[in-house]
Amino acid sequence: MKIAIAAIMAIMAVAVVASPSGRRVLYSRDSHPADWKQGERASADHPVRFIVALKQQNLNILEDAFWAVSSPDSPRYRQFLTTEEITNLVRPKPEAIAGVRTWLTQAGVKEIVDMGDALEAVTTVSVAEIALNTQFFMFHHQSGNKVVRQFGEYSVPVGLSEHIDLVAGISEFPIVRENPFKKIAAGDATAVVPQTIQNSYGTPSNHTADPQSSTGVIEFEGQSFAPSDLQNFATQTLTPIKALSSDHIVGPNSPGSAGVEATLDIQYIAAVGRGDTNWFWLEGGTAWLYGFSTHFFNAASTPLVVSISYGWSEAAQCQQGIGGAECSQLGVNSQQYVERVNTEFQKIGLKGVSLIAASGDSGANGRTDGLCTESHLNPTFPAASPYITAVGATEIHDGTPLSNPPPACSGASTCASKGTEAAVSYSQSHFASGGGFSNVASTPSYQKEAVSSYLSSGVTLPPSSYYNSTGRGYPDVAAFGSNVQIYAQGSIQGVGGTSCSAPIFGGVVGLLNDISLSKSGKPLGFLNPLLYKMHSDKPGAFTDVTIGDNHCTEEGCGFGGSCKGFKCAAGWDPVTGLGTPVYSAMAEYVSNL
Repeated sequence: MKIAIAAIMAIMAVAVVASPSGRRVLYSRDSHPADWKQGERASADHPVRFIVALKQQNLNILEDAFWAVSSPDSPRYRQFLTTEEITNLVRPKPEAIAGVRTWLTQAGVKEIVDMGDALEAVTTVSVAEIALNTQFFMFHHQSGNKVVRQFGEYSVPVGLSEHIDLVAGISEFPIVRENPFKKIAAGDATAVVPQTIQNSYGTPSNHTADPQSSTGVIEFEGQSFAPSDLQNFATQTLTPIKALSSDHIVGPNSPGSAGVEATLDIQYIAAVGRGDTNWFWLEGGTAWLYGFSTHFFNAASTPLVVSISYGWSEAAQCQQGIGGAECSQLGVNSQQYVERVNTEFQKIGLKGVSLIAASGDSGANGRTDGLCTESHLNPTFPAASPYITAVGATEIHDGTPLSNPPPACSGASTCASKGTEAAVSYSQSHFASGGGFSNVASTPSYQKEAVSSYLSSGVTLPPSSYYNSTGRGYPDVAAFGSNVQIYAQGSIQGVGGTSCSAPIFGGVVGLLNDISLSKSGKPLGFLNPLLYKMHSDKPGAFTDVTIGDNHCTEEGCGFGGSCKGFKCAAGWDPVTGLGTPVYSAMAEYVSNL
């Protein structure tokens, strides 16, 4: 799993005060990340895009509608709403929209995109400086990257501040990513290729997709993919994969600088969800989950299933995490920021889209505490959101080799046909699957019984002070996440992480959507109420993973094995969720909805 765009600042001074000029300061930056160097003033004609998020209305009605269309026992199940209907439901007060539009127009913004509950300004540095009463500079990274960012105070007219939640996209800094390749311990038949998934999960090798069915991956930080890599992967794994059409590649994709994360994501969601229309969505700019969800919700056309392989500590969304600048502008803490993004997820689910997220690669402790020195665990967001389906990772034990392996298996790793699945371990996979309990969202009704059963099962638990036993438990499901073979940088290579697991499960959901669409014309939408009901009604729809834990992190297991976490158990657990998919049983269940 990848850590997404971050706004790491050594010193962050935030003020929400009226200035003598009749403006209200939303944010004041007086430092920048250490690996960035402030340079010259930005060119006046350099392009700038920013989003002004307005206060929404009727959020209680929105949530009621979300659960009604997402719950199989509801008479409104899968009666999804249109973008227009949802927008009209939460639309801010007319005077707020008109006032903000007038302010932007008078400042010189010529292109304003109405996003219903937000306005996006497409302009230049010179105009943005006038609108926000600030200055933009060119910042240079030691890697050679350059970005234009605001520095110092910026503000909005005091009369409009009560209508504005957030200004996103002008102050956040990206950070350089860690190497996504993970060391895999030597072992017999542990490598995963599409044939491993077919043999283990029962997904079809030949499949006719419904023409409406579509799957996609969401990327950040300039993570691009190369269509040639996708086709080489298809050739090397003997997997028929449909090429992406240009209208299904969203954002500034740069095939010449393909990233491993994006390469992995698109290769496996396409390989598993055979025949479905594939999408690649690269979220430009730096507004992180708020920016993505706003753009995605308002797009005229989107995939019905999306996989997100990014995340960061739920508690650090406003400090070391992605949304630091966004939170400061809003004047909120991490909990309030997470709640705002959760509202955007509800809007997307209400349209019938299935959101899937990787659960994290540093166990229950999380990447912000890799050495396990804190006296609490760190749930990951967005995986800990109750409005998203979180996927944990498994590895293969006692694998049997493929009898007719594809060319991709001719390297150092022996490809498995199938084997016993266990939660990924530091000893074999060099990471642990993220999982635990949210400190923001309470346990949703769809999983209360499952969570209660786990907590009362007698399994050894961390100290009660380390986690919130009344919080939303995650992950929901699991899939292969270790020694997964991709084609990248000119050759077949093995990678690991829950960022393998999420697109694999996303492909399975695409197949299930084919069944739903062909029968009813409707997708499955938000999955969790269906998945937990399916597990209760038909436990054989999942392979229960009872081996392993998530005590360790990517950095190890602590001093003397001091890291704490959760253990796998029968039924749902906060390591591998309900288990891994048994496609035939899942397909039968969906066919009978």
